Amino acid sequence: MKKILTYCLTIWLGCLTTTTSAIALESVQLTDVIKSQGTGNIDLFKDVSADQLEQFRLDNGGMLVLAVDINEDSSGSETSTSQGVAVKRVVLDIRFDDGSQLLLDSFSSPECCFTETQALLTEAPSEIRESYFTLLGESGSSRISANNTTQDIFDSTLKIGVNQALYDPASKSAVSADLQIVLLQTNDQLGDPEAYYDFSAGFEDLALLNAQDAAFIDDYAAGLEEAPAVILTNPPPEVDSFAITSWNYFPSASSFYVVGYEDLYPNKGDYDFNDLTVAYRMQHGLNAEGAVVALQGIAYLITRGSAYSHDWNLAIVLPSGAGGALSCSLTPDYRTPGQQMLCPGQADALQDGLLDLPLFEDTLVLFPDPAGSLFVNTQRLYSEPWNLKFFPGPRAEFRLDFDLPVSAADIQSAPYDPYLFVRDTGQEVRLMEVDPAYQDIDGYPFGMLLTDSWQPPLEFTDTAIAYPRFDEFVTTEGASSSDWYLENLVDFIVDIPDSSGWAW
Repeated sequence: MKKILTYCLTIWLGCLTTTTSAIALESVQLTDVIKSQGTGNIDLFKDVSADQLEQFRLDNGGMLVLAVDINEDSSGSETSTSQGVAVKRVVLDIRFDDGSQLLLDSFSSPECCFTETQALLTEAPSEIRESYFTLLGESGSSRISANNTTQDIFDSTLKIGVNQALYDPASKSAVSADLQIVLLQTNDQLGDPEAYYDFSAGFEDLALLNAQDAAFIDDYAAGLEEAPAVILTNPPPEVDSFAITSWNYFPSASSFYVVGYEDLYPNKGDYDFNDLTVAYRMQHGLNAEGAVVALQGIAYLITRGSAYSHDWNLAIVLPSGAGGALSCSLTPDYRTPGQQMLCPGQADALQDGLLDLPLFEDTLVLFPDPAGSLFVNTQRLYSEPWNLKFFPGPRAEFRLDFDLPVSAADIQSAPYDPYLFVRDTGQEVRLMEVDPAYQDIDGYPFGMLLTDSWQPPLEFTDTAIAYPRFDEFVTTEGASSSDWYLENLVDFIVDIPDSSGWAW
């Protein structure tokens, strides 16, 4: 009897889940500060290396966390025990050794950077109030609960989400990291709260924090009780058991699952395995007891090499009766990131212990080629002048906050059940690990788990032509050529970028 062929690639070392664990590292006070003009131009590489910066990012669950020591005059309603400033703009410019750049700017991407508090304030000389993130603190404190100098002297945190690795000798690493922080010049002629949050020409010291120090400073909340007009960015839950203390990433905090499909099931078709290619990452939010209180995920469309249209769902089996608050957003075009909408079918996605979320619907309409071709990112990119450009696909993001904490063991294991519904044929296509029925009589699968550096065959090119060792992998039922995906013929593949090119 034919053995069931499992397509768990050796890149995962036989395991489809990994856990991001805290790295023992010390917080670092930075040389550069926010100066008297209210602007800080901070060269992070004066104090840390790319390797250290990546450790800080991973330790904080994909964020760089800066601490600020507030040093303000006691003017307006500010006192020695409660002081504040407001943040106007944050820009993080990271350059890599391969010539690429990661630019995070709170003006163009407000979601990239945040603090724990906000306030409605007026920028001078305007009289119209808008929401700004704020930094609160105190002066001259001696915190008996502090475990180190960083916890004793720094007041407030600024968090910057960084969604790609900053140090990877096998791929690319950062060679510079420049941070600019601009504080808001409030219209203090209006009195409070503007007078409280005004910047009074003091130097604000900065530190790069590990997760332990970041948690202490956030929990201590220096100056919060006396500060006016405070809005909490992340209000604490009423029950401590719902507080997220760590995140567990699948497959990891810096990589993605990539799945590819042949949509002519049950017919093999051209077998170019580019009809739809999707990347996704999941994370479990754990409370202090290790129970899961939230699920969060992100997914990207990479290729669409089909005249058929599809829906792509991510299904996760949960404990019977599990419920919660589900939110899901879809950004269909990377060129207009503000064009965000609710995911289709969100209202009915959680039923009877199953989260079956349609993240991408009607892919033929959702993911068109801006050049006007029928296919997207599956033809030779230099065949047409317009096609010199790779087109990043739509992005979907979702989060489920459980009504009650759930045991991690009671949630379906990653990579879950990412499946395709082919609108033109009415057929579903699943990974063969999920359902062995999705293979032909010779053992060729219609859905495969791939790597996040996968380069699909050209349109109408059989996978076995582009990847010469693939046939041996299939015919030996995985006993030979388990790393078949590492050897390809460049004339028969699409040289699409890795995740740094499509994870926008």
